[in-house]
Amino acid sequence: MKRKLKYFENKIKDLSLLLNISSKINSKLDIHELLDLIMSLVKENLNVEACSLLLLDRNKEELYFEVALGEKGEEIKRYSIKVGEGIAGKVAETGIPIIENRVETNPLFNPKFDFLTSFKTKALICVPLVHQGEIIGVMEVINKKDNKKFTKSDLKLLQAISNQASIAIKNALLYQDLKTLFFDTIESLVSAIDAKDPYTHGHSKRVSEIAILIAKEIDNSTDFIEKVRLSGLLHDIGKIGIEESILTKKGKLTLEEIEIIKKHPTIGKKILEPIDLLREILPGVEEHHEKYDGSGYPKGLKGENISLLGRIISVADVFDALTSDRPYRKGLDVHSALLEINSLSGVHFDPYIVNILNSLYQRGKLFCFGS
Repeated sequence: MKRKLKYFENKIKDLSLLLNISSKINSKLDIHELLDLIMSLVKENLNVEACSLLLLDRNKEELYFEVALGEKGEEIKRYSIKVGEGIAGKVAETGIPIIENRVETNPLFNPKFDFLTSFKTKALICVPLVHQGEIIGVMEVINKKDNKKFTKSDLKLLQAISNQASIAIKNALLYQDLKTLFFDTIESLVSAIDAKDPYTHGHSKRVSEIAILIAKEIDNSTDFIEKVRLSGLLHDIGKIGIEESILTKKGKLTLEEIEIIKKHPTIGKKILEPIDLLREILPGVEEHHEKYDGSGYPKGLKGENISLLGRIISVADVFDALTSDRPYRKGLDVHSALLEINSLSGVHFDPYIVNILNSLYQRGKLFCFGS
């Protein structure tokens, strides 16, 4: 009776784990975050010293370590495994899982990686990652803690996790491909707009790169960095609606022309508003000419009423403008540009963002992107 009770307790525990993993991995579309999460759950719940997930590079016929957790995790990630080499390579070649509690007796075991990392592999389970009949990698767990043996139940559980992981990985890779296509399309569109004026060519991409540097000091999450990247790329999209003769005018603008130019943040917002995917970056586009003291445009917002995106893009935009060549002047060096920006800290710019820019410069991470 006790044995049956224990059996059902373990089954419920395994099912609970699978449900937990399913809900978590299906909430992640970033491939790196997803795989780190999967393997952290595997390591914790199978109670092992180390685990790794290797993805298959079909062009090279090699497995590379995408995730490796454990004492020597970072060291092992420097290496790759040929398909057919060792236990992991064999599993990738055949698609047949392997459970081995005495690896030194298995003729497939290759001690090379233990030698290179000074890690002792005693037992392991390795299962294939298969999606629609195609092997996309392998997942392995190494050395049960407390010297316990791996069981068939451990193997079944790891296979169940790998089945879920394979679907999630394929979805994440598809999402990544679509996202790359999306960003490439945005960059091409922006380049075409910037190319109208040889003196602003590449400006939007540079603003995006500077803004990302700043943003990573605030919040390095993928979601936030992508919003900043898009805000930077698209901050001047509204200039599509401004007459080219005004945008490319070499002489001084009239007051009327200045007022027309000032409409581009609002025009940019109106252009992007219908696109649901870009709704969250609208403040960065609309507010990048707002000033910290409330003297900016189009709304005259003040202080932290200006969105964080708007405050970041504002500083990045001016930094690139100051350090880039114009028909009427040579671009400033970084130090001189920072002196100008610092003189307007708390007036035009958020002091917090300016301090981040200063810190980047002091650490050698800031330079003239247009040079």
